[in-house]
Amino acid sequence: SLPTSVAVAAGPPIRLGQSAVVDGPRVRPMKVVEDSRCPMNARCVWAGRIVVRTRVSGGHWSKTIDLTLGKPEPVADGRITLSAVTPDRIAGERLYPRRLRFTYEFEGGL
Repeated sequence: SLPTSVAVAAGPPIRLGQSAVVDGPRVRPMKVVEDSRCPMNARCVWAGRIVVRTRVSGGHWSKTIDLTLGKPEPVADGRITLSAVTPDRIAGERLYPRRLRFTYEFEGGL
């Protein structure tokens, strides 16, 4: 079981260029580096991935990290995760990055 001091907090869905506080750190998605997610209406051998260049900042620090959906990265005293990206891709339709919404989670007290 997890120690009681570990808390996971999720921020609101935000778009490119917006910022939100996720239980301490502030996150700001800057750019979609890769979006090879399998379209929801297609069959793929590989699920693909989405990578989002994100500015993460705290009181006296900030860094830019390329975050892959579902993969935690260490920051400050915890881990930041790009936990959701909506909408899904649809085969045959162009998905403009500005339509995407990104949700981040911070797991603190590690």
